[in-house]
Amino acid sequence: MNNHARKYSLPSRIEQSLTRAETLAASACLVAMLVLSLLEIGARNFFHSGIPGASTLIQYLVLWVSFLGAVVAVRERHIKIDIATHLISEAWRNRLERPIFIFCTLVCGTLFWHAVRFWHDEWLNVSSDDKWIAAMGIIFPVSFCLLSLHFALRVIIGPRSARRVK
Repeated sequence: MNNHARKYSLPSRIEQSLTRAETLAASACLVAMLVLSLLEIGARNFFHSGIPGASTLIQYLVLWVSFLGAVVAVRERHIKIDIATHLISEAWRNRLERPIFIFCTLVCGTLFWHAVRFWHDEWLNVSSDDKWIAAMGIIFPVSFCLLSLHFALRVIIGPRSARRVK
């Protein structure tokens, strides 16, 4: 199957839709973080007051932007820190890509499982006043689930052409 036909396959369309949604969510979190920061600065400077919980919310929004950005980076050719890719031919890189993505899927799936357990434990043990803080922590299992899904889709879709950017 050539790259043009692969681009429009169901797994490719799912991956593209997920990436758009993740980019939109990360952008919305970034805008919310910036607006909330500016409002907090304005409230402190002009009204000698602050927005209750704004600092904590901003900290969690930083996590949301970071983790969603990491998920988007996987789609946009994540950073590879292996010298072996420069030493082997493209044919071998294409042969190794699926096993590497299977390994990445398993690692992220394991991290997802443990993040769910950690988050659920936190949710059960937090006071009712701080449930919103625990709810913000859902980004950990969500991001690992999305990473697993992206890697699994890459296993199905197959190797990307060296010429193909998206």
